[in-house]
Amino acid sequence: MKKITISLTLLIIFSIALVSCSEIQSDITPPAKISIHKEGVNNPASPNFHGKLVKENNWDLKSCQQCHAANYSGGTAKASCLDCHRLPGGPEACNTCHGDFTNPYKIAPPRDLNGNISESSRGVGSHIKHLDGNTLGNDVECSVCHIIPRSLYDVGHIDSVAYAEVIFSGLAVKGTSGLNQPRYKYDSLKCANTYCHGNFSFDRATSNYTWAFTQAQMVGNNSTPIWNVVDGTYKKCNTCHGKSLTDPSPVGHINSTISACGSCHPTVVDNQGNIIDKEKHINGKINVFNLEYER
Repeated sequence: MKKITISLTLLIIFSIALVSCSEIQSDITPPAKISIHKEGVNNPASPNFHGKLVKENNWDLKSCQQCHAANYSGGTAKASCLDCHRLPGGPEACNTCHGDFTNPYKIAPPRDLNGNISESSRGVGSHIKHLDGNTLGNDVECSVCHIIPRSLYDVGHIDSVAYAEVIFSGLAVKGTSGLNQPRYKYDSLKCANTYCHGNFSFDRATSNYTWAFTQAQMVGNNSTPIWNVVDGTYKKCNTCHGKSLTDPSPVGHINSTISACGSCHPTVVDNQGNIIDKEKHINGKINVFNLEYER
């Protein structure tokens, strides 16, 4: 009788369990996978693209590291940022935010922080003409116009100023002093008083070629170029030095013609006025005949 009671009890329990299981609904849609990102996070054309989110967050990648690990290799998010950001530094590489994303050596615009590639844009302007397409002299280093940060979070790199600060040094300030120091006018996009664009003078008293002077000094034209004007206006010889198109020599220099420049500067220019050695033009030195003098 006891065995029958136990068996009956087990049968009741099994029946209750069976009824309960049979009531479980199998057609309920499982919950979506929880994600902080919306659809399109990896699509540059999407408003939800992660690059746009980073920009809106003032380029602070620390929030990315919270889920993707300190080295962006995956972390709790599992998805590694390094799958796309393959250059040294990962997402913190310079050309992630500005420059050519496919070329680690081109870290300056075009592609500025707003995605612009047109040279008429403030953030793009003459970067290529100075860095990669300089046909008149040596390519200009980034440090001539900017303080180069050692890391993403260096002081002054990402701050409250909406544009990159221009702080001239090196070749731009060669031979300049006092009130005539180079400066960049942010409102008009103009560079003023730079050696590169004609802010220079040579004293007859210290020259080995006093016969070439008509005044106590040879003085450059000290042009004030507009950063985003790249139509060739500032490639003319008389723009930075020269009295006129026909006489490209500095004020205080004996009169000359473009075809005669090569007579005294044969290592720099030919008799057609073409620069034949970029390293000897706009280099902070004086190249006369086959000799080179430090300023």
